[in-house]
Amino acid sequence: MRILFTAHSYPPDVSGISEVVSQLSRRLALRGHEVHVATQLRAGTASFEILDNVHVHRFAVTGNGAFGMAGAVREYVTFVTDSPWDTIVMHCAQIWTTDALLPYISALPAAKVFVFHGISALTDPAYQQYFGRLADVLRKMDAVVSLSDLVEDTRFCNAFGLPPPTVIPNGADLECWVKERQGIRKRWQIGDRPWLVTVSNHSPLKGHKGFFQLAREVRREIPQLAATIIGCNYPAAKYNLGTLGIKGGCWYRCCVQSGLQRGVDLRQGAPRPDVIAAVQEADILICSSSCEASPLSIIESMAAGTPWVSLDVGCVRENAGGLVVRSLDEMRSAVLSLLRDAAARRRLGSQGRARAVAKHDWNSVVSQHEDLYNRICHTMVS
Repeated sequence: MRILFTAHSYPPDVSGISEVVSQLSRRLALRGHEVHVATQLRAGTASFEILDNVHVHRFAVTGNGAFGMAGAVREYVTFVTDSPWDTIVMHCAQIWTTDALLPYISALPAAKVFVFHGISALTDPAYQQYFGRLADVLRKMDAVVSLSDLVEDTRFCNAFGLPPPTVIPNGADLECWVKERQGIRKRWQIGDRPWLVTVSNHSPLKGHKGFFQLAREVRREIPQLAATIIGCNYPAAKYNLGTLGIKGGCWYRCCVQSGLQRGVDLRQGAPRPDVIAAVQEADILICSSSCEASPLSIIESMAAGTPWVSLDVGCVRENAGGLVVRSLDEMRSAVLSLLRDAAARRRLGSQGRARAVAKHDWNSVVSQHEDLYNRICHTMVS
């Protein structure tokens, strides 16, 4: 099968979307499929290269269908529409990689799959016309995939009279999360202190302000606490300031706060093995995000056997191995309770690992995607 994935983020980008699409692409390529990815061209990356048997095509485009797109939009559309794909899989709404293709969906002869990764701004007037157009296009798709029944995708489909999406969860590479520990506590000078870790890039939606508040309040009762934010910044989009090296999101605010607040460390651009080691060796993984669908950090925390505490976002409450809370105050209480109870942390960690093995093994998840694509293609041929 000749498969095209479209996604705005792909390695060397570091993000949840990048990890998900990379896992799907590489594993399907290993199964003998010809896999291509169309993604964002960023500084320092090539417009085309082959990574792990995946053909990666990058385009200098920004924006979305609600507020406009700029750059090589025509080049991108031509690449997709003029190539003989068997299956086109579009990841995420409200982003140019999907939105630029919406007017051309009906004319594409390939099997067409759309994958929700959550949807935001459902009540924002600025998006209402866009959502109407998106719903019309989704009716023409051969399949629509969601990560869970609990996320906003289901609400969106209900609101526009669309069939319920097919649910295929995110996954984790189970083998890499049980490798021998790498001594990251020593290298990052954590020592044997209680350690909270959050893994999320510097966007205001990720709740880093709340993470700082949580660390500050927990340190009042456990002064030796260490806390770490692992995440990258991204180029500032406003006025195209990113081209001048200006960083977007909450990066500068987090830098200032980290300088003022003792015990909170920022780790930008940490290599993947260090991220894995940090999640393995942390006492608790924290998800303080205000907007998520199925946060990959929670699934990977489960795979690592590390307990987690999360605000009630997306589908986190259907996961095992952690505690779901409704506020930062509840998060503080839950974290303090777990830090004082090693047996509870071990119990939750074991529950999370068992759930990851049962539901979130990438091998199984990729097979679900592959079966869906084969079924659609077979239906089109017959």
